[in-house]
Amino acid sequence: MSERSSARTDGGQSSPFSSRMWQASGLFLAVLVVMGVVVVLTTGDRSSSNDAAPGSGAASSSPSSPGAGADGGCPELAASGSVPRTAPAAEWQLVRSAAVPVSKEAGPAVVEGDVARCYAHSPTGALFAAAQIGTRYLVADDWQTVVKEQTYGDGQQLLLEKRAEFEKSQPSVAPVPGELGQIAGFQYVTYTPDTAVLQVVTRFGSGVLQASTLTLRWQGGDWQLEIPAVSPPQRTVDDLSGYVPWGGV
Repeated sequence: MSERSSARTDGGQSSPFSSRMWQASGLFLAVLVVMGVVVVLTTGDRSSSNDAAPGSGAASSSPSSPGAGADGGCPELAASGSVPRTAPAAEWQLVRSAAVPVSKEAGPAVVEGDVARCYAHSPTGALFAAAQIGTRYLVADDWQTVVKEQTYGDGQQLLLEKRAEFEKSQPSVAPVPGELGQIAGFQYVTYTPDTAVLQVVTRFGSGVLQASTLTLRWQGGDWQLEIPAVSPPQRTVDDLSGYVPWGGV
């Protein structure tokens, strides 16, 4: 186990959080077993290196919206239907100091408050959705709307109830700069037009790399992230061998 050992729950699953602010409540740690994540909270200083892959832009400070159709629906995006073997080009923007990707081809085409939606119905669109939704439902101020509108699964309602209960007793659970891991790479496990399963690697300030498995489903005209009742275990990896390097910080 690495120096950033995951907190354990009664069910024996690793919690993806080891930050002081999440350790404050055993109740909330028990609930976190339902959360499959992209961005993981940790302790320590942010790495000063830039891990952006070739073709990715530098991180900027705030998201923007390329715009939606006049009826409020999603515009059609024309990303390639093939699974990317190299890092897709992206503009990297910051959400609570976590870098998330944006592309005119892959999405999100609409950003409304803390909800970033409208992704291409393609492997690349699923990747961008995993990075965006998986970050925002953890760190956004309006995380509840993100969960309600952009996730599904047996763990969704439990997450909503228990995290809201936990936050009532906490003055703040917002991460501070240096407590967020950053996306470092990815690989596709399986992909169909209906379901995408990906592994996303997160890099921490200490240099530790952690791989998490994420499942997305195409429904209602967009990708949604699964919140399972029991999240797949995360694992520490030595390097990015077998993964496509990709990141903005």
